[in-house]
Parts: sequence; C-alpha cells; structure tokens
Amino acid sequence: MLYRILIVFLALLSRGLILTALMPLACYAKVWTAKKLGDRTAEREGRLSLDFRKHTDFFGMMVILAFGFGWSKEINIDVSRLKNMKRDVTLISLASPLTYFLLYIVLRNIGGALLSISPDMFILQCVCAVLYRAAFACLFFGIVALLPIPPLDGFHIFYQFSWPKFRRWYFSNYQKITVWSRYILIFIFFMGSITDGAFSLLGLFESMWRLLLDRLVFFGAGPIQIF
Repeated sequence: MLYRILIVFLALLSRGLILTALMPLACYAKVWTAKKLGDRTAEREGRLSLDFRKHTDFFGMMVILAFGFGWSKEINIDVSRLKNMKRDVTLISLASPLTYFLLYIVLRNIGGALLSISPDMFILQCVCAVLYRAAFACLFFGIVALLPIPPLDGFHIFYQFSWPKFRRWYFSNYQKITVWSRYILIFIFFMGSITDGAFSLLGLFESMWRLLLDRLVFFGAGPIQIF
C-alpha cells in the first residue's frame, strides 16, 4: 500500500514539474523565437514569461495531472509580421519541440549523474524517478508536437512547404479537418491499447528519436528500484 502511495506521489511530483517549469520553458522558447523574428503578438499577451500561470490551459492541466500528458494554451502568431514566412514559421514551430528534446537530454543526464553518486540511496532513487518520468514526458511532448496534424507545430511546418492545391483544399474544408484531426490524434494516442501492444506509432517515433537523443546522454543510470 505504501509503495503504491509512493509511486502516485512521485508521479504527481513529475507532473507538477512539467506544469510549473518544463512546459513554460517550451512556451517561452516559442514566444521568444517569434519575437526575435518580428512578431510580438504573444509577448503582448503576456506569454514571454516563465510563470506557468500565463501558459496553463485549465483542462489541459487537469489532463496532465491525471494522465501525465496534456497541453498548454495556444500561442498566437501573426504571420503577417514575419519577414520570411516559410523560414520564420518553421523556426517558430520548431522552437517548442526542440526545447522539449533538449529538456529530455538535460533531465536524463542530471538523473543519471545523481544516481551514479549512490545507486542504492532511496532519496536519489526517488529524485531520479521524478526526473526520468518528466524527461520521457518531454520526449513525447516533442514527438507529438512534430506530428503533421493540425493544429500541431508539425502541421504548420508541413503547410509552409505544401503545394497550392493542398492549401486550397485545407481552407475549404477547415472545419471538417479540425474535427477529424482530433479523432486522428486520439487514435494515435490509444493505438498501442487498441492493437494490444502490437503496434504504437508514438512508440515507433520514441525509439527513433531515442536513437538520436540518447547519444547525448552521458550519464546512464542503472535500474531504478522503486519503478
């Protein structure tokens, strides 16, 4: 019973870390990039801040606390203020997911370095568990953000380099696409459960990104006993 309470407590700590520090950092990076490229719309709305309250969507926050994955407030970008639309929209859209990938690397290294001090110390095991949970959440945040599905950042990048016929089709079917994109995202999230673990698109992307990102993880932690 105490073990289960501990696991829930550590999970809530990691989700609190995501909400109060990691997600605001990713939002800040996107707003800062937009500002540097000429669009100060989000800055005027108070989003150039590390205060998590500026970025928190209430329902998204509840989902993160319950399931460990959710979303922040949408960041408004005025593309008419950008000098080079394709380049600038791409850079702005990459800012958040790349920040999440960087946070994954940093948290993995910090956790591994701490655990290497004394692998059997209970407190370090707990701290490492919190950091690792938060790190893998950041990895999935980055992966999902890059999916070419509206309204995600990956779609904004894809749209900038898409062909004119696709753009006309998208504008003429915007309402239907918005609805169906939600269903597609839900299906992707639950694909592993639907296929009974046989296939998960997010799991495939996780493996691919870890092949790249784990090359920058220099402090490999051993097994965490409390997991």
